[in-house]
Amino acid sequence: MPSILRIKDDVGTTVFKQSTKQFSELKKTDPTYIARSGQTYFATTVDRGSSDPKSANYYGGDHWKVTFKDKLKPQEGGESLQTWFVFKGDVEEYRLVP
Repeated sequence: MPSILRIKDDVGTTVFKQSTKQFSELKKTDPTYIARSGQTYFATTVDRGSSDPKSANYYGGDHWKVTFKDKLKPQEGGESLQTWFVFKGDVEEYRLVP
């Protein structure tokens, strides 16, 4: 279901990543996208993952796998990407009603 993700006001910035690793654990070449408080993004799908650590779609229990309508260009350069992992505590989701 399409929705809008908004970065919470008290966050400052958050990082969209290609994995659920902590930002400090990422390599300098790993694609990241910096999102700032108040910014909104149109998402075509939000996969909240499984609560089962053995599941293939277990995202650490605290991340969502989001496919955005528009591709986002990583700050490290390279190809723009449509699907990113987002720390769920940094965003608010507003579902669009058809």
